[in-house]
Amino acid sequence: MSRRKQVPADILTEVPELEEGQQFARVLATRGKNIHEVQFLDGEEILVNLPPKFRSLVWVKRGSYVIIEPAEEQDRTKVGGDIIAVLFPDHIKHYKQIGIWPFKDHLSTSTHAGKESEEESGSGSDDDDDLFVNNNRIVLEESDTDSDSEDESEEEEEEKKSG
Repeated sequence: MSRRKQVPADILTEVPELEEGQQFARVLATRGKNIHEVQFLDGEEILVNLPPKFRSLVWVKRGSYVIIEPAEEQDRTKVGGDIIAVLFPDHIKHYKQIGIWPFKDHLSTSTHAGKESEEESGSGSDDDDDLFVNNNRIVLEESDTDSDSEDESEEEEEEKKSG
């Protein structure tokens, strides 16, 4: 494999190591020109730059998690750091397993967070399904089958009386 093809493969498959000075952050919004607004665990919000090696390879969306290298104070302008790595669900799962993932309730801004927490406590299944939720799709809750069967039995009784 050529070096050019190997770099994207490394970015997508290898779990990035968290080095000294680097922090996990959540992307709040994109500001254009490869500038993203991120929020750290303590609530601090800064603007960060997406380096050229990621620009045509990965898409950073609102709600994604990234590793940030904050800029030093003398180098800091409006942009307060660089994105070192974009995290995928497999990376997040790995960080949870080794115990360094700082975000406890990473779906707290989701409209379905309450429903998912009930499902998690009841089912005890793996966490892969709840990492990314499509908020554009409406989740319809199923109605009770008892009320449906009562309605059907009432309709059958009315048919017998009239027929």
